Amino acid sequence: MTVETLKADSGDRPLSLCQLIYDSRALTGAASGLQMSGILAEARPANARDGVTGVLTAVDGRFIQIIEGPPEAIDRLLVRLSKDRRHTDLAVRERRGATRRLFADWDMVSPRLAPLEMAALARLLTDPRRGIDDFARVLARAVAHQEAVLEGRRARPAPELGRVGPGPGLLSEDSGV
Repeated sequence: MTVETLKADSGDRPLSLCQLIYDSRALTGAASGLQMSGILAEARPANARDGVTGVLTAVDGRFIQIIEGPPEAIDRLLVRLSKDRRHTDLAVRERRGATRRLFADWDMVSPRLAPLEMAALARLLTDPRRGIDDFARVLARAVAHQEAVLEGRRARPAPELGRVGPGPGLLSEDSGV
């Protein structure tokens, strides 16, 4: 994998914000909260330094990560990720320019997933056409729920993603997501 093959087609104007989602096969650290904490402890200082935000989780032995930040920082992060021995088979699902961040409050967050969220993410992983918006709906819901639990309040949908709760096409048991 080369970073050149991953660059977004931005035409003549440079992108100031890039969003990317990838998945990879976990070799270690996907099942243990302690190991995920170690990954986060390593990622957060570098991401804060480089202006990168995002979300990381693991489902069915696969890491799923949405990262966002300056395109150059995303390129450097992809190079580091491609050399990381904790995973293999890194596949970029989507890369795009953006005007705002989806996970702006987090240099990297790894939410605890409810069974319904885990099932939704597992279904998304089986469809290579699913990208940032599809995964972000589920992950934003998980982050919002986790924040609510920590603050002792009811979860509300993330405003930048619209309604992310259960419903047709989102997290319902009978939907394809």
